[in-house]
Amino acid sequence: MIQHNYINPSKRVDTSNVESDASGYVDKNGWTVRPPISDRECIYKCLYNCEYMTGLDKHQVKRLMKDFEVERTEEELRSEYPPL
Repeated sequence: MIQHNYINPSKRVDTSNVESDASGYVDKNGWTVRPPISDRECIYKCLYNCEYMTGLDKHQVKRLMKDFEVERTEEELRSEYPPL
């Protein structure tokens, strides 16, 4: 077996907290699950993901997004996009 002489210069980083989820929902297999969202928010997320999709009128999609927009608190926005 060939030995290499590379030594990693970076410091060791503890990443044990990266995958943790504070939601508290656990399924039957022990995996953490995001809390359920409303139908309205589900429709908004789908529209947001296809806003610039080819074949759709982007002005119509933006109008529909405005109709289905969900008011969220600062805490809800923070929990959806946790800092790394």
